[in-house]
Amino acid sequence: VEASSAPPPDVTVQLPLYNEGAVACGLIEAVCAFDYPRDRLHIQVLDDSTDETPAILAPLIARMKAKGIDILHLRRSHRDGFKAGALAQGLLQSSSPFVAIFDADFRPPANFLKQALVDGTAFDDPRVAFLQGRWTHLNEFQNTLTRAQAFLLDRHFIVQKPFQLHRHATTSFNGSAGIWRRAAIDSVGGWSADTLSEDMDLSYRCALSGWTSAYDEHLTCPAEIPPSMLSFKLQQRRWAKGSAQCLRKLFTLVARSPRLENRTQDLYYIGGYLIHPILLCYALLWPVAVLSDLPWQLLYAGQACLIGGTIIAIAGYVTTMMETNRLSLSSCRDIGIAFVLGMSLMVNNTIAFLLGWLQTSSVFERTPKQGRDASRQTAPLREALHWGIYLEIVVIIYMTLLSTVLVRNGHLFEAIPSIEFALCLAIIVACQIFERYRARQGSADERRLADPIEQGLRIAEQDIMRIQR
Repeated sequence: VEASSAPPPDVTVQLPLYNEGAVACGLIEAVCAFDYPRDRLHIQVLDDSTDETPAILAPLIARMKAKGIDILHLRRSHRDGFKAGALAQGLLQSSSPFVAIFDADFRPPANFLKQALVDGTAFDDPRVAFLQGRWTHLNEFQNTLTRAQAFLLDRHFIVQKPFQLHRHATTSFNGSAGIWRRAAIDSVGGWSADTLSEDMDLSYRCALSGWTSAYDEHLTCPAEIPPSMLSFKLQQRRWAKGSAQCLRKLFTLVARSPRLENRTQDLYYIGGYLIHPILLCYALLWPVAVLSDLPWQLLYAGQACLIGGTIIAIAGYVTTMMETNRLSLSSCRDIGIAFVLGMSLMVNNTIAFLLGWLQTSSVFERTPKQGRDASRQTAPLREALHWGIYLEIVVIIYMTLLSTVLVRNGHLFEAIPSIEFALCLAIIVACQIFERYRARQGSADERRLADPIEQGLRIAEQDIMRIQR
């Protein structure tokens, strides 16, 4: 199908910001460099910042205006509705038929809009509500943690999203690096701030109203990956809370909708973070079940489920590596770390999921960003240890004690899952403690050279050696 020869449509580019002066200038520069007709490009800097960010941005925005770029610096005196509220406020001052959205740490290439709206054909279908681009990574090779996260994100964008489209399931907007049809947003009542996952919420409300979506794997946009364990877990808590809130809000509507072609897949996707409460329950109950002398059929069925899930996850990682030409022996370490991350998040994300399910409102916590030097150094860490770390320590002690009991009672094979869970959690807890120590005591050179995962592994190994002595 040939691209449309019609004139490029008007598009408003919305840049929601909150205290992100370290990265916002780079985003604005990238957006102002779009290879798109200037008379059809309108930029909105939706700045809810309460720090020095507005003062940092003002000179840059003035320079861009002097170059003839239509750019507005929109400020609110409050954060009502958080990101969703800022996006909705911006739409009140826009009449463009298309709206592109980029978070502060993204760096869209100059041809992003042209590739999507001029050369692309996604919006030739009037039913398409939005086009999602693929996230790539500015700092994938910064440290072990960022490499592991890159695998997790690539699996989502390279394996999961194409599979959803193939199965005619709903594919959700990911909050950034995408373009919306304004008519779709308006037709379902606009952005809603009653969940922390306003992107998923709007996507499914559109799908329930008969709109479809599009995804272009070749429409890429690099972004920053959280380089520290504390930042990563904060981001995961927000996503888990938002998932729970969307599940509570949309479950019945999705389950009963005659419009959705694959409701089972849709429900699985909306409730994806349920895997963490399920995994935590498995970890806590498994040793008790073994010691209770349950029928061996039930026990081995439980282990078969865990092994089956592991094999499926490995297949997803291998497929991701093959699609990105990264299949090599050196990638095995990153896959292993990705597994550690997946299992160790069960306490952190279970807390967030339960809070999201129970709470009617939550604060939108931005993931801390580094900025231009993200590929070379670790920014000073300002995040405090979350109280969930104490529950993680309790779970580690519980799993360690019961693993010892299992081994002493001759259940060595059955003790393997408990040992794995305890070890994974211990590594992640050690990483968090080390990061806080480094932030307080380390010099700038130490921050630059340290790798939180590797340091966490060393600390965990030292603790194990002390226990053995």
